[in-house]
Amino acid sequence: MINNSWADGGYEDRGPAPSRRVRVATTVVIILSTVVGVAWFAKVGLDQSRADCYANAPAGTTVADVTTTLRWLPPGYDCEYDQP
Repeated sequence: MINNSWADGGYEDRGPAPSRRVRVATTVVIILSTVVGVAWFAKVGLDQSRADCYANAPAGTTVADVTTTLRWLPPGYDCEYDQP
């Protein structure tokens, strides 16, 4: 049988498991760190995608000639180059 002492605070005596406050604090820390990690990864990845648009521009293209459009799936930017 599965030991669920973490979820219910122990068996009848409720002795060996951590308190409810510790469990709630641990859950909140895990959720917040996950959200911060995902946001950081998205920010860094999207910045790299946009920088690639400028780095891979054809010769003779200026920064003003590069248009980037956000794309959701897969995450990144679509690049368009206006050449005179």
